[in-house]
Amino acid sequence: MISRSILFSVYCFAFACPALISQAVEPSKSALPAPFEQNDLLWELTLASRQYTTPVLDNGQLFLGMNDYFLEHPAQKTTGGGLLQCRNPETGALDWQMVIPRFEEGDIAPSHFNRWTCGLCSRPALDESRLYIVSPRGDILCLDRKGQADGNDGPFKEEAAYMELPDETKIQTTDGDIIWAHNMLEENKVVPHDVCGSSPLLVGNYLYACTSNGQDNKHQFIVNPKAPALIVLNKDTGQLAAVENEGISSRTFHCNWSSPVAAEVNGETLVLFGGGDGILYAFEPVTATTGQPQTLKKRWQYDCCPERYRIKDGQLQTYSNHSKRSQEGPSEIIAIPTVVDGRVYVPIGQSPNHGPGQGMLSCVDVATGKMIWESDKVARTTAQPCVKDGLVYISDYSGNLSCLDADSGELYWQHDMESGAWCASPVVIGENVYISTEKRVMWILKTGTKKEVLHRARFRLSPITPMAQDGTIYIPTQRHLFALKASF
Repeated sequence: MISRSILFSVYCFAFACPALISQAVEPSKSALPAPFEQNDLLWELTLASRQYTTPVLDNGQLFLGMNDYFLEHPAQKTTGGGLLQCRNPETGALDWQMVIPRFEEGDIAPSHFNRWTCGLCSRPALDESRLYIVSPRGDILCLDRKGQADGNDGPFKEEAAYMELPDETKIQTTDGDIIWAHNMLEENKVVPHDVCGSSPLLVGNYLYACTSNGQDNKHQFIVNPKAPALIVLNKDTGQLAAVENEGISSRTFHCNWSSPVAAEVNGETLVLFGGGDGILYAFEPVTATTGQPQTLKKRWQYDCCPERYRIKDGQLQTYSNHSKRSQEGPSEIIAIPTVVDGRVYVPIGQSPNHGPGQGMLSCVDVATGKMIWESDKVARTTAQPCVKDGLVYISDYSGNLSCLDADSGELYWQHDMESGAWCASPVVIGENVYISTEKRVMWILKTGTKKEVLHRARFRLSPITPMAQDGTIYIPTQRHLFALKASF
């Protein structure tokens, strides 16, 4: 059994045919594994065949991203596309959902995306009445947080066509309500690769989004090396306000998948973005819209991929790929950077299809862009570092969970997870750190400078990053979502 101290720490930490299974479900029929207790199960959902986004809970609304494998809709069937769902966090009941059909043209050469049925891989950015996502179709959507329950607000009125509903089909009150849409394929000439796999960022009146611009279907070249890797939209209208013009796409190894983050330093805000070229960029935020899209002003850049990874014996190192794997060579930034106390922690990595290999975790001063420390003890990873109480926890695709000193980079310990981690990041809840692997195992360890393994739980499908809020821990897997209460 999972200890009551763990559940107590969860409580204290204030940090798609959807099948709702009540708490009274027979333990033999629940997908919740030991050591978690059935008595603590509030509700359990079967959501999808693939789910990669961490749940977002805000103002009594629980937002989830997934594919449409189990879609239940009166007028639409599964297409291999995505779903954004808004649910009641107390019961798991569906409030509304946005159906995002698969973009078939995304799999026509040289394009190579929206083919893996990964669904929606974007956590929403939220304000009081709206939310914003990067859809798997290559567009950015602004939606009403209430869905169609308060009517079709507009100015976008073509939800039925967007959802590819049959002619004369009426929008349901449980459907999503699009306010505006920005098509990156048409407006920015972007050619995403594999998935549109990033989350947007709100800073003031502007929305920052990674475009997922990348390679062709044969992994030989960047289809449009002049397309921006990062764009900025007016959050109210969707008007293009700015683009990066640093040539990131022309230097991209594979694709751009990292998400922009905001950092406060010396009383001002900077927007940080990890590029597909392995470089971390700091941009000044947009403050006003002009007649034409602006060029983002770069404050500094830092190369997170060491030169020795790029060049060896005077020769450019070969980038690993799915057909010719190599543990050496350069890597891009896929992970979301973590900003804490004026420092940004960012690792490098590659698609897990390229296999494990050498990595680097860098700690950079946000004000200057200068390195504070770096550690090659962390291998290739797509995981976001978790920084808590002066310690950095980070998992990698070589199968290690590492604990390092946040100030110096000193390695305190590593835990062999028996398998790589790529669809989950470590998270600290209370006094414990949770991390999951591709072999369906969730590890729970004690936080601190000495390694202490508490539990090893095996799920039916791989868990992704859990979250805890308001006395409830939410554990998503590729198929399920569990809501567990605290227990004393």
